[in-house]
Amino acid sequence: MKHLIKYNFLFFSCLFCIGSSDYSYAQEKPSSEIHKTRSSALIGGVKYYLHTVEKGQTLFAIAKFYSIDVNDLVIENPDAIDGIKPGQILKIPFEKKKVSLATVDTSNYILHKVEQGQTLYSISKHYGVDVEKIKLLNPDLKDGLKATQVLRIPNNKPKTDIAKAPVSNGNGSVLAKVAISDTLAADRTTVLPPPIIYTGEKKDEYNIAFFLPFYAADALQMDMERLTKGDVLFSNKTTVALQFYEGALLALDSLKKLHFNAKVFVYDVDDSDSIGIANLLKKPELAEMDLMIGPLYGSGFLPFSKFAKDHEIPIVSPFTQVNKILFNNPYVCKVTPSITLQIEQMAAFVIDTFHTQNIILINNANAKEVAFYNSFKNTANKMLIEKGHLPADSVKEVLGFGGIQNAMSATKKNIVILPSNNQSYVTDFISKLNTLKEKNDIVLFGLQTWTNYDNLDLEYLNNLSLHVPANNYIDFGNPVSKRFIETYRERYKAEPENYAYQGFDVTYYFLTALQEKGEAFLQSLPQNKKSCLETNFNFAQFPSDSGFENRFVYILKYKDYKLVKAN
Repeated sequence: MKHLIKYNFLFFSCLFCIGSSDYSYAQEKPSSEIHKTRSSALIGGVKYYLHTVEKGQTLFAIAKFYSIDVNDLVIENPDAIDGIKPGQILKIPFEKKKVSLATVDTSNYILHKVEQGQTLYSISKHYGVDVEKIKLLNPDLKDGLKATQVLRIPNNKPKTDIAKAPVSNGNGSVLAKVAISDTLAADRTTVLPPPIIYTGEKKDEYNIAFFLPFYAADALQMDMERLTKGDVLFSNKTTVALQFYEGALLALDSLKKLHFNAKVFVYDVDDSDSIGIANLLKKPELAEMDLMIGPLYGSGFLPFSKFAKDHEIPIVSPFTQVNKILFNNPYVCKVTPSITLQIEQMAAFVIDTFHTQNIILINNANAKEVAFYNSFKNTANKMLIEKGHLPADSVKEVLGFGGIQNAMSATKKNIVILPSNNQSYVTDFISKLNTLKEKNDIVLFGLQTWTNYDNLDLEYLNNLSLHVPANNYIDFGNPVSKRFIETYRERYKAEPENYAYQGFDVTYYFLTALQEKGEAFLQSLPQNKKSCLETNFNFAQFPSDSGFENRFVYILKYKDYKLVKAN
């Protein structure tokens, strides 16, 4: 099962050979419900809850339940940095402590004072500790590493033979291997001689792998005459894969002008073919990849992301929304924001734009969507308080359409939020809400899925100025978009769909980052913010042992019967 495309910007050579069988991947079980413990203790003059970990609970869920930052939880419980297990007892302070350097228990940590020119990479190699673990113990690193900053380092025994870090001369070649002597000051602060700068090795040619569901075997069996006439069509997944890859090829053409050289391997991956996937992951060339893109869908992505982690290869998930693919894998990059994140960003937009207006949140009593409802409520109310509003001014909550009339304001703009994907409920709600528009100033906020509902009245959506969060948006009036469309039409004799734009954006963004930063490009993702044809990239990593999620969310609104950008 292999497609190999050697791409030196001069030619392609393709090999297609596919097998198939059933494939399934176990769903992650939900965390068990957390109850506040009744056990407590006074330790060192500080009062703590003593929480006993139960099966299914996670460090992050426990931290969220007790309203404590996960970094602070790890600082209080150093053993938790490598994970927690049932029966383990965690210390959780009743009140958030202000931790000073003088009060840090240095039996658990070493304090390291950062010198000019040092990097997290060089410091981590010195102590033999993962960069992610250092980040987890030092929340201030979200603002970047600074000279004179004091870091907590897990108290592994420092290495006497310090990790050797390549030093770049600026053009990507390695000049020398530098060894650092181990000196410990009396105050337990380690000083390393500056400078050690490591931006990652740059190559003349990179190995890039695409994993896409072409289903070539099925496609090759189709009647070409009927296919040409349009009597039969490729499967939806085949069409998506072809469009995505066609966009990727145009990105590779553009990168040719930047002197980027790549050997591109393309594999036809069937999400349901467990044997095929297992055999593919045994291919020796995969361990030599510099970047993997795909598979497109969550069910097939997880075994590939595990392989990528084991071999320290960055891997990109273009479409998957669920965050579980990020957990405990700092090599995963998720391009599409989760629905929860989209709702949180929508809440931020509502409060920034309408915090003086009448904000009404609709609870549709759907247990499956309670997380959406809570995400909006918690984010919005927190931001209202930050803007100086009293708790009494929080978002109004009503149950279904029945409670909305009493919540309406005759003097303010009524901002109505319905975070639901229930198509029948949404359709009925919008129809009823439109009847109140004549006597009330209403702006409706919903979800991106609504734009795909074919039974919604466009007149209603325009009348209510519907706003939705979205992970993509194409400005067809943009000159860059126009050039892309013209090039795509000329090359493929067809119109590009969303997947072609996504293929271009993902390929261009990540390969440009690889060219600019070399093998260390993952470390620079949070600073590498870019706007592309359809997607804006703004990656963040939290927690620090997780993957990177694109946190940019468009807010779109209906104006003059079409969707336009509102943010």
